[in-house]
Amino acid sequence: MKVNEPPVLDTHWEGYELAADATHRYLWIWQGFNIRLIALPKNEDGDWAYDHGWCYPKDPQVVADSVAAWDPDVQDEPMGWHKRPTDPARRAPRRDEDPQYNRDRCVHGCYVEDGCRTVNCRDVIEHERSRGAAPR
Repeated sequence: MKVNEPPVLDTHWEGYELAADATHRYLWIWQGFNIRLIALPKNEDGDWAYDHGWCYPKDPQVVADSVAAWDPDVQDEPMGWHKRPTDPARRAPRRDEDPQYNRDRCVHGCYVEDGCRTVNCRDVIEHERSRGAAPR
């Protein structure tokens, strides 16, 4: 992945392109009380829609650091986000090379087997039920 230093302004999306790989451009945009990192496909669909999105606290440097540390070829999603507004979750092409990192996460970014900071998180409840355990 090529990281842009400094990020490049994208006037169409009114955001900043932090990086790009063979299939996507990764931009952050202001989204209400959050910053949303979006994965835009590198085809005509990327002009109007994004494949994946992750919401972060309103700190552009946190998002930039998260993207810079991420290997999208091996790791499903970047770290540090607190909401995934898109479904299904992104799957890295070579995700089997980092199984510890690529464990299932809930929509709030937590690994489901570790529980979630959000009360009554549906993904964690479903995980617990699938194991035959009572939800935490």
